[in-house]
Amino acid sequence: MTLMPNGQRTVLVDSGYFFALFNEKDQHHEEAIGKQGWLEDLLIVVPWPILYETVNTRLVRRPSDVEQFERILRKSELLDDFKYRKNVYVERDGRFEFRHKSISLVDSVICEILDDTNVPIDAILTFNSRDFQKICRVKDIEIL
Repeated sequence: MTLMPNGQRTVLVDSGYFFALFNEKDQHHEEAIGKQGWLEDLLIVVPWPILYETVNTRLVRRPSDVEQFERILRKSELLDDFKYRKNVYVERDGRFEFRHKSISLVDSVICEILDDTNVPIDAILTFNSRDFQKICRVKDIEIL
């Protein structure tokens, strides 16, 4: 991974990681706990769509989880997704078509962010590597 000027590496954290971290019944929960220390050492980038997905009804019913998530966010860079949202679809013959038809809208926005050379992302922390493999391989972004 590339070092930032301050020596930190940047990692985009996917909502699936947060789901696993906060849900002890999630199949990846133990692995998420094991990777939690990375959040201390890396510059965390959280795009707004990840925030939307993570702060769901199940999370907000558990105040301790909300507090833990807020602590993570205070150390993170929140990334506005406006310019990326409009890139996930194209207009053809007056109709809209999604560019990434086989992945979710949120994952499509994430792919657009990963593709942006102006956003220095060294890695993505996700349990859904399949949707990001192609763009990560092209952009030399590590999947954690």
